[in-house]
Amino acid sequence: MFKKRKYFQLLLSLPALCLVALLASCSSEGIDRQVGPRPDLPTAVLSDSPELAPGTESLGSVINPGPSRFVHLEKLNFEASLPSVISLLFKTTDQYGNAVAGLSTSDFQLLEDGEAVSPTETSLSIVPHEELPFSLKTVIMIDVSSSILPSDLEQIKAAVRSLLIDDSGNSTLLPQQQIALYTFNDTVVKLKDFSTNLPSIISTIDQILPAIAITPTNLYGAIIEGTSQWSDSFDLSQITQGNLIVITDGADTAARHTYQEALASTKAKSVYTLGVGDEIASDVLESLATSGYYPLTNFEELGNTLLSINNQVKDTANSFYYLHYASPKRRAEGPATASDHRIELSLIKNANTGAGSSIQDSFNSAEFSNVSAEVFITGQSTLELQQTALYRANTRWGPAPTNNYVWTVADENESCVVDAQTNSTVRVTGVAEGSCTLSAEDLSAGGAKAWLYLDIIGD
Repeated sequence: MFKKRKYFQLLLSLPALCLVALLASCSSEGIDRQVGPRPDLPTAVLSDSPELAPGTESLGSVINPGPSRFVHLEKLNFEASLPSVISLLFKTTDQYGNAVAGLSTSDFQLLEDGEAVSPTETSLSIVPHEELPFSLKTVIMIDVSSSILPSDLEQIKAAVRSLLIDDSGNSTLLPQQQIALYTFNDTVVKLKDFSTNLPSIISTIDQILPAIAITPTNLYGAIIEGTSQWSDSFDLSQITQGNLIVITDGADTAARHTYQEALASTKAKSVYTLGVGDEIASDVLESLATSGYYPLTNFEELGNTLLSINNQVKDTANSFYYLHYASPKRRAEGPATASDHRIELSLIKNANTGAGSSIQDSFNSAEFSNVSAEVFITGQSTLELQQTALYRANTRWGPAPTNNYVWTVADENESCVVDAQTNSTVRVTGVAEGSCTLSAEDLSAGGAKAWLYLDIIGD
């Protein structure tokens, strides 16, 4: 039986979004986040392959004449959906567990029943990063116990600001990256829930005040609270990945929770710990850090360290790939099993020839038929008041090489205003609490249309 098609935007009653193309089924529990990246090695990045020299032969639908590299392919989800779409979600790492970002469709070879898939007949592609249904959640947890001096706190705040914006005031975050802000001393306080509203996040940081009383450090409680704020998921309709960044100058002194409780909360979660000064419990912070531990001498080192961590977070996000194509296979004569087919995805010139060098799965084409054009809208489904966000339309399986979109916000909606638009993108600002409906119609694809429902909330 086939699953009902899942869409990457809110199409009528369905939620939406998208990040790079991919394959087969597995759960988040299968990803070992206890093995962090080796700090002495940079994240692996593979660039697009150069053009083939004359006479060089194409390997089916993909070409890669570049040098071989060791890449491990991990299947996260696979789906064969009607009318005939094959979708694969996977991630890539090197031999040390570091994320491998920057791969493109031409770096891979895809086979059906041992034969290369034709790109012209199938629209085989890896979905561009900005079109992925991807939510990257980052929790920043700041120690404000009484051992943090006012001057120290100002340096922490400056370092966190530099994590979010550059010297020119431009965002340094991924479009799908959401930030939540917390402080902790004897208690843990949520200052800002997950948000993409950068001015509001910066304003929240500016309002953080030093302790006005003698307060202990509830480090274990901060770890437990921070890791509870998200659940990683790798469904084809929504990819969610989170990470926790903890900044502290001491050990847990509040004893509200145990070390064992804190350690258990980090299982299968990405946690970075930054310990500043000579009162930190390095062994504890290192054991709680599943993705990286950074012992720092002083708070002046925070800025560059946070930037390095966020680059790792981005590279990890970019190591997820979503691949899809319209299979040409149809019902075969004979028994139902005659329509069974196998696919295999591999990286061209991969130094890895063992486990994880390819991904395999199977599907049945007995009910397959032709794919019609579909429009997708990607962008966040929630806006805060006065927040502006970019939305992008994309048509898949359409016959036209270029698209002609008409954007509309329903007349009855008074919560959203369209500020500016190009053919395939539009900027929307939330001006009143409530909801609105954004639609995009592709006139070049027979009027194929998509809808995205937006909720406008108060800050």
